[in-house]
Amino acid sequence: MALENCRLCRGTGYKMIARPDGAGSMAVACDCGMEERASRVMDRARVPKRYEHCDFESYATDLADGKTYSARHGDELKRAKLNAQGFVKNYPGSDHSGLLFMGPPGVGKTHLAVACLRELIGRGHSGYFCEYGTMLREIQQSYADGAEKNESKILHPILSVEVLVIDDLGCIKPSDWVRDIAGYIINSRYSESSRDLTHPKCTIITTNYSDYVQESEGKLPNGRLIVNRTETLSDRIGMRLRSRLFEVCKTVELERSLPDFRKEKSQSSRARA
Repeated sequence: MALENCRLCRGTGYKMIARPDGAGSMAVACDCGMEERASRVMDRARVPKRYEHCDFESYATDLADGKTYSARHGDELKRAKLNAQGFVKNYPGSDHSGLLFMGPPGVGKTHLAVACLRELIGRGHSGYFCEYGTMLREIQQSYADGAEKNESKILHPILSVEVLVIDDLGCIKPSDWVRDIAGYIINSRYSESSRDLTHPKCTIITTNYSDYVQESEGKLPNGRLIVNRTETLSDRIGMRLRSRLFEVCKTVELERSLPDFRKEKSQSSRARA
C-alpha cells in the first residue's frame, strides 16, 4: 500500500520516471510502500517479533576479544554464515534442498535460519516459520472437543509453503507420536518436491542436538559411579528421520565450545549496570 504523503507518487503507488529511450516519461511502481509490504509478508510467514531484525548483515562474527571469544570462534561463526549465504545465493540449484544448523544454544542458529528465510522471501519465494515445540502443542490442543483448528489446518502451511524454517527440532521429549509428526512433515515435503526444481521445497532446520555422543562420569550420593550420556539428534527424532535429513539438508554444525551469546550479553549488561 502506497504512503499517502509520498512526494514521488502522492499516494497513488506509481511514480513517473524518464523512459530509457528518452521519449518522455513512464509510470512505474513506487518504492514508498516496500517496507510496509515486506512487513506484511514477514507477518504472514509468522516470524516472531524477536527475530524480525535477523539478517545476514546483523549476524556478528567479529567477536574475538581474547577472553570469552577466540579467533577460532570468530572463524567458526564466519564459516556458518558463509554456508548460509552460499545456499541462499545458489537456491534452488544447490545439491541439497535445505539446511540443518546444529550447535549449542545461543550461537545464532535461528538468526541464520531467519536470515535465509528473509532473503528468499525477498526474492519472491513463499516462506513460513515454525517453532517445533509450539507446533506440536498446537496439534495436541486441536484434538480437544471444540478446538478452533484441526491438525490438517495447522499442518497445511507447513506442508505447502516453499521455504519452511523448523526451529529447535528435537526440543520436545520424544514419543512415537512426536516422531510420527516430525517424520510426516519432512517426508511429505521431500516427496512433494520435484527433482527438476519446478516445484522446490526448502526446509531449514535448527537444533541444539548433535550427532556425537558425549559421555562423562558422575557419582551418586551413595558413592556409586555412573556414566552420563548426552542425547543425540537421532535419540530425539529417530534414526530413520535423521537419515532422511542427511539427504535433504546440508549440515552446518557449530562447535560445542562456542560461548552462549545470549548468556554473555546478559552478564555483560549486568556488569555495566
